[in-house]
Amino acid sequence: MNKKKRRSDANIPIFQQLRFRLIVFFLIPALCIIILGVVSYQRASNAIITSYETSASQTINMMNQYMSLAIDTVRTSYKSYLNEDDLTKYFQGIYDNDSETRTNMNKTYTKELNGNVNTDALISNMYLISDSEPSITSTSTKTEMLYSAYADTPSGAMAKDDKYNYYLFGNQSSADEALGTDSSKYALRLVRGYNKVKAMMIVDINKDIVVNTLSSIETGENGYTAFITMDGTEFYPDGSSATSGTIFTETDFYKNALASEEEHGREYVTWQGDSYLFLYSSLTTHNAMICTLIPRATIIAQVAEIKWLTIIIVIAAVLIATVLGSILSGHINKNIYQIFTQLQKVASGDLTSRLNIKAKDEFKLLAEGVNVMIINMKHLITNVTAASNALTESAVQVSSSAETFVETSKDIQEAIAEIESGVSNLDENSADCMTQMDTLSGRIGSVTTSAEEISLLTDSTSASIEEGISSMQNLTESAKKTSQITGNVISAIELLSEKSRSIGQIIESINHIADETSLLSLNASIEAARAGEAGRGFAVVAEQIRVLAEQSAASAGQIQNIIDDIVNNTEDVVRIAKEAETTVSSQEEAMQQTADSFRDMDTQIQSLMTSLSNITQNVENMEQAKDATLNAVESISSVSEQTAAGSSNVNRTVSAQQDEIATLDVAAENLRKKAEELSELLQQFTI
Repeated sequence: MNKKKRRSDANIPIFQQLRFRLIVFFLIPALCIIILGVVSYQRASNAIITSYETSASQTINMMNQYMSLAIDTVRTSYKSYLNEDDLTKYFQGIYDNDSETRTNMNKTYTKELNGNVNTDALISNMYLISDSEPSITSTSTKTEMLYSAYADTPSGAMAKDDKYNYYLFGNQSSADEALGTDSSKYALRLVRGYNKVKAMMIVDINKDIVVNTLSSIETGENGYTAFITMDGTEFYPDGSSATSGTIFTETDFYKNALASEEEHGREYVTWQGDSYLFLYSSLTTHNAMICTLIPRATIIAQVAEIKWLTIIIVIAAVLIATVLGSILSGHINKNIYQIFTQLQKVASGDLTSRLNIKAKDEFKLLAEGVNVMIINMKHLITNVTAASNALTESAVQVSSSAETFVETSKDIQEAIAEIESGVSNLDENSADCMTQMDTLSGRIGSVTTSAEEISLLTDSTSASIEEGISSMQNLTESAKKTSQITGNVISAIELLSEKSRSIGQIIESINHIADETSLLSLNASIEAARAGEAGRGFAVVAEQIRVLAEQSAASAGQIQNIIDDIVNNTEDVVRIAKEAETTVSSQEEAMQQTADSFRDMDTQIQSLMTSLSNITQNVENMEQAKDATLNAVESISSVSEQTAAGSSNVNRTVSAQQDEIATLDVAAENLRKKAEELSELLQQFTI
């Protein structure tokens, strides 16, 4: 029995076996539990992560508020030093002539600053620095010119030129030694300049305040928190600080946060290959920012317990479902294969077999029903055997008639084959005809399109020709204007030539006068050399020189008038030349338009020729399509004749089959009676 069971089991694919299906059905609820566990874990994880993110954001915002409050408290507590009249006079040098008062003020304020440092936990040192007067500090520095020493630093250079705003810097300053302190003594430095004098107030904020504030947020392993000032200094919870090799200031996400208009924000970023939650909160009034990086692994670690609990429950559910499914499927398989074994015996012809199921469930009812079925089958087979003998004789007659029917059917099949062949050819030729007609229709459409293109091109060509004619007319008018202007230019030039000749004559007169003047000057020189009566001759010469001078003046006037005329005529020539230039430009444009018009005409004529060629080719194709259509129609006519002949053969064959059908009717009647007897035997069963 075990061998048969294994053999029967092997015939059914494993995925179709009842055992496999039952286990799968039991695993479906387990799968639902898995889905429930995953969804619950995911929601719990998201809730915890969101809660953690919100808590971290609130913490960093509280840190921001606390630091802002601490810095504002320092600023409010000591801003009075910037407005005290005595300190202003001290730094202005008003007490320089009163050394006692000057010394007492320095001591008094030094003591006051030391008292502030000792009683105020927020600050570590205070400085009121100047170059013109001894600085007042809470340290024992002996450095002079403290103002210049601090102003030469990058942070001091930023603050010295602003007398109205406070500046918050980190603890990285090259002036610490001069101020008598070091970076380990403070965390932040608040600086502001005096309004009326060249002096500064510097307050160092206690390191413990910033360290305790930054330590209030738990970032986990590999997490980072920093207070970043406007000078790029990063101060960390362990008390260290840096301006180079920093964690935040060189990253893109910090720069984006710095440029953002939002005072607070958070996002997940990738830094050094790992995922981090980046949170920031800006101290807008102090140009500073608190930043933190929390590893995503630290956040997820808080939901690890839920994850493992979910996994254990899911695994347990799967195991329980598998075990229960295996037990139930084993019981079902055992009874099924026992029934299957007995039914195989019945199928092989052994109707003496009986089922014996010990189970008291539905399988026992099934076994009893199968046993009753075997008994009824035994009785039925006995009766059917008797009826089958009677059916044998009728079957012989039916067989003989069937042979005749088969032969006539072959003839019908041949005739039908001929008809199908003809119909096939008819379909092919009809399809060919339709294809040719479609092609012909498309080509006619192409001819129509080409004709429309020719019409459009003709209209465009006509417009281009009209434009060319208009451009030529403009060119003719411009040529006339050019001719007139050229005549005017020639007249002006001739007039200028005449005036130039007049200038030549006048120049000759001036030359003659110059010669006479030279002779008179010579005579005057001779007479001047004599004494006495020689003075009278010199007077005559002088008179002659005066006359010549008047002539020279008159000639010079004429020259001036002629020169004026030349200038005026020259201006006319310039104006006329400009008109000629404008006209020539107009002629050039008209000529260019004419050339463009004729080029358009050439292009359009080429397109016209191409369209005409297409029309000619399509007309030739239309002739070919017409011939192919005629041939297809002739072929259709021939096939129709073949179809008619095949139909005649079918009619004759059908007539021959009528006689055989009568014989089959008699045999069918005998078979009907025997079938009724067989039906009466089967009516004892309920289907």
